Amino acid sequence: MTSATDESLPRRPHAVSRDGGRARPPAPRVWVSDDQEPIELVSPDSLTAEMVGHWTYLVLEGAAFAMQGLHPVIREVTDRYSVARTDPGGRAIRSVDSVLRWTYGGVEAVQEGTRLRSLHEPLTMRDGAGKHISALDPGAYQWVIATAYVTTAKAGPLLIGREFTEAELDDLLADNIRIAKILRVPMKGYPRTRAEFDIYYERIVTEVLGADDRVRADFAMLRRGDTEQLRALPAPAGAIARALARPLLRFNYLSVVGLLDPRLRAMIGVDWSPGEQRTLEKIYAGIRFAYRVLPERLTYFPIAYHARGHHRSIQRMKKRELKSAAYKVRPKQV
Repeated sequence: MTSATDESLPRRPHAVSRDGGRARPPAPRVWVSDDQEPIELVSPDSLTAEMVGHWTYLVLEGAAFAMQGLHPVIREVTDRYSVARTDPGGRAIRSVDSVLRWTYGGVEAVQEGTRLRSLHEPLTMRDGAGKHISALDPGAYQWVIATAYVTTAKAGPLLIGREFTEAELDDLLADNIRIAKILRVPMKGYPRTRAEFDIYYERIVTEVLGADDRVRADFAMLRRGDTEQLRALPAPAGAIARALARPLLRFNYLSVVGLLDPRLRAMIGVDWSPGEQRTLEKIYAGIRFAYRVLPERLTYFPIAYHARGHHRSIQRMKKRELKSAAYKVRPKQV
C-alpha cells in the first residue's frame, strides 16, 4: 500500500509569467511506499504532463528512441530481445502507454517503475566482444530516461511555438529526475542541474554513442518513406501501402531527425536542410493551431484528458472549502 501526503498535493494551476513562460509549478505529490521511501510524482498540471499528454508525443518519442539506439548497450540488447524491428508501431504505443503511467498514473506510476525493472532484469547477454551486458546497465538505463529530457527540451519551438524559458527547462529537468527515481534508475552520476546535464550529455555524445551500418541503412530507408515491414508485403498490396504510408513516414522522419543533435545526424549518415526545417515548422504550426481550436478530449491521450479534468475538479473543491465558516473561526488557544 502507498499513500499520498495531503500537504504535497498541488495547490494551484500554472500561471503565465511576464516573460511569456509559465510560473513555477506547485509542489509535486508524494507517495510513501511500504519501506517509507518518499517518491515524488509528476504534477498533472506541470509542463511535463502537458507535453506528454498530447498525441504528438507519440511521434516526438521517436527522437528519444533514435538516441537510445545509438547507445551500444541499448542497441545490442534491443537487437537481441526487442520487437522494435518486427513491430515498431506496437512497441512505440506500448512505450507511450508506459510513459503516460509514469506521468498520470498516480500510485500506478510507482508500480510501473517496479514492473519495468522486473521486466528488464532477465535481459542479459554477451556483446560482440564477449562482454556481459544487461538491459539494466546503469549507464544505459540512465540514458533512456535522459533522452526524454533532451527531446522535450529541444522540441519547445515545435510544441509551444517558442523556446522554453530558463525556469521551464529547470522544471522539465526536475520532473525528469522524478521520473528517473520512479523507475528506480541508479542516481549515482545522474545530472541534477542543467549545468551538470550539459556535461553529462557532451560526454555521452562524444565518448559513448555511435552508429553501425544497419542503423544508417534504417534511417536511409525511412528518409525514402519505406520500412522493412512495408517491403515484406506482397505485391501489389506492398506498393499501395507504401504510397499511402509515405506522407506519414515523411512526417515521422522529419520529427525524429529534426530534433537530433547535428553530431548525431552525422553518425546516422543523414543531412538536414533549411527546407526540411521549414517544412517541419509549418507542420507543427498547423498542429499547434489545431490544439488551440479543438477540444481537449480530441488533442490529449484519454488518460491525460481524464487526469487533467480530475485534477481541475480537485482544485475547484479546495477553493470552495476555503469559504467554510470553519476557516474563519480562530483556533482555541491552548
